[in-house]
Amino acid sequence: MAKLIFAISLIGLTGCATSMATKTLRNMAIAGAAGAVIGSQQPAYKSTQAALFAGIAASLVGAGTLLLLDQESRDLTKENERLRLELDAAFEPKAEAATPGTMNAKVPAKYQNLISPGEWRVYQIDEWVEDGENRMIHQDKVMELIPPSLRPFAKPTRPKGKNP
Repeated sequence: MAKLIFAISLIGLTGCATSMATKTLRNMAIAGAAGAVIGSQQPAYKSTQAALFAGIAASLVGAGTLLLLDQESRDLTKENERLRLELDAAFEPKAEAATPGTMNAKVPAKYQNLISPGEWRVYQIDEWVEDGENRMIHQDKVMELIPPSLRPFAKPTRPKGKNP
């Protein structure tokens, strides 16, 4: 009798499952039926063993289905990350030009870690700024200047091959 119930449950529940909730419930029902069949095979306390095995099997398979077979959630996470990157790229200014602050002059190797040479960058933006009650100004470029500076607590590097 238990095998017949298991076979009917298996046939009825292995149909097309379209959502994650349906898949989880289907897998839990199949595992519960399988657990009931296995539990009813025990010689003593057949109904108790059947219920115990059915509950354990259904809960384990339900948790496993949610953790392992949730492709829809993984796809949504990937799409969310892709859209976040696109949104960040849309609002981040695009660098148009940049150069090191030393204007291509060479800093001696001994002093390179003592100097932060600075640099400048030009970014392309597309922004409207309110200038009074009836006036808007369109801004399209931003220039950033990072001045050169000294690093007072850095030690000069020794040229390779020379010992004091």
